[in-house]
Amino acid sequence: MNPIKFIIAVILLSLCTQVRAKQPNVILILIDDMGWADSSTYGSKYYQTPNMTRLAEQGMLFTDAYAASPLCSPTRASIMSGQYPARLGMTVAVTQKSVSEPTALPPADGVYCGLVQSKNHLPLEVTTLAEALKAGGYNTAHIGKWHLTGHGMNKFGAEHQGFDFVIGGGSLPGPPDYYSPYKNKIPNLKAGPKGEYLNERLAEESVRWMDSVKGSSKPFYLNLWHYAVHGPIVAKKDLLPKYNKLRDPKADQRCPEMATMLESMDSSVGILLDWLDLPKNREIKENTMIILTSDNGGVTHHELKGNPWTSNRPLRGGKANTYEGGVRVPWIVSWPTRIQPNTVCETPVQTLDIYPTVLELASVKQPRNQLVDGQSIVPLLRGDSMRHQPIFTDFPHIFGILCAPSTSVRVDDWKLIRFHHAGMDAQSDAFELFDLKRDPSEAINLANYMPQKVVELDRLIEGHLRDTDALLPIVNENFKGNPMKSRSGKKRGVDRPSSLHLEKGEILTTQAGSRRIQLLDEQNRPRESHALVLDGADWVKVEHRSNGSVDVVWQSPPENVKAKVLFGWKGGSTTFEVNDWTIPACELVIGASR
Repeated sequence: MNPIKFIIAVILLSLCTQVRAKQPNVILILIDDMGWADSSTYGSKYYQTPNMTRLAEQGMLFTDAYAASPLCSPTRASIMSGQYPARLGMTVAVTQKSVSEPTALPPADGVYCGLVQSKNHLPLEVTTLAEALKAGGYNTAHIGKWHLTGHGMNKFGAEHQGFDFVIGGGSLPGPPDYYSPYKNKIPNLKAGPKGEYLNERLAEESVRWMDSVKGSSKPFYLNLWHYAVHGPIVAKKDLLPKYNKLRDPKADQRCPEMATMLESMDSSVGILLDWLDLPKNREIKENTMIILTSDNGGVTHHELKGNPWTSNRPLRGGKANTYEGGVRVPWIVSWPTRIQPNTVCETPVQTLDIYPTVLELASVKQPRNQLVDGQSIVPLLRGDSMRHQPIFTDFPHIFGILCAPSTSVRVDDWKLIRFHHAGMDAQSDAFELFDLKRDPSEAINLANYMPQKVVELDRLIEGHLRDTDALLPIVNENFKGNPMKSRSGKKRGVDRPSSLHLEKGEILTTQAGSRRIQLLDEQNRPRESHALVLDGADWVKVEHRSNGSVDVVWQSPPENVKAKVLFGWKGGSTTFEVNDWTIPACELVIGASR
């Protein structure tokens, strides 16, 4: 080789090595079915997750993070592609009913709209996050649940989507068992010793793989995608006495078996953190970014021994619906040299954002032939402010008590849910509008009070549906009646009120004052209440009490001005009680006496 060319080649190789050295290692921990409130890190009084807290103290905790879908496969697809599930045609978990080319089906007689099919695989044409990073010089591994392919469709498994090393990675929605030998059905995972539990084993396999590649000149990207805490519910036996003792039978979260699974998952996080904390791995830790999140909200529609698997309170709803409990998830990011420790971010983010964010930090270009819907949140990780794009959730499926077909959008503190064809006689859509800042439990539907805000946000939904070519349910043109018929009933939603009222709907006075107020049901029993002041009358304030009542405090009413305080029910513990249509708000008017 010409000496000059040789020197140039050495310089270029050195420069490439320096650039590559700045690329972070990336560990993406994805927990299955873990709700926003399912950790002591996020305020649970029952579940104990010291290692999640340890991770949060090392980095940034997000308060308003969203899964792209209230079900697992669509969210996983969004992480791998950076695209909306609607654009991918994968809007529900992959099952035997999923198809290669989904379509909207004609409605059955007596049903106001039809079913929508969903894709049974993540297409190979999609450039996955792993493929992009691998092309950018990364070692890649996937350990754990994949669920982006149907049974027997092995060509769409993780090993064909950019991962060099794979354990698991198949079509299983949950593990056959959490105890070894795992019925020998988790691909590439040999049986361990008796008593071995899956969560810790997957973390140990992750450490083994990182040890095997840390001497490489390449950075690494690891997916540790837990099966936990997806069913089957299998208690970690050594922890069960502890949570049996801590259990409060009156609490919303009271399933000891679920508590043991969550602590075990948390222990697996600790195994990774302990490995990074070893003196010999100090340089690796300084250049490793960890992202921890969940694929959807916690499961509220199953019980074990009379205990719901979990509760997402104070959020409403759970897995498989578009209320906050179905889509808001834990989200923690740490990177010792780049992210300020023990910080909190309240800006809404979504799992779509992982793809462009990681690629930007890794100095890897996004694929030219692939539209990326997500938004890089690198400014947030640096501690800067940014306004996030609207957050859309598509769930056009009929799931009985769990939900009605819907699309939602969040912009700033406003959230609008469009229930497709659920208006009168199915000839229009129905809407629920919430102010999440003042009403995080989604108790008060403001749609009838703020029609212009509904129009404004619904325009965004319409544009999103057109842009993604989203499949929507087909309306039943012959349907007569009210699609918003209650799905609960007294046999199923025992504690759900049939109607609500206030003892008095008007306070006429010229004096400042206060009153403790609570919603009453059809039998005049007090019900857990949430209140907000409409139209921003700053001379009226509300204070919520732990017993479900509300203190309303007002200054002397301005002349010829009246304030309206809206009260909504935020109670209920079962899916039937929580996921049914929002009960209309009750009005309290305060103003000067005539």
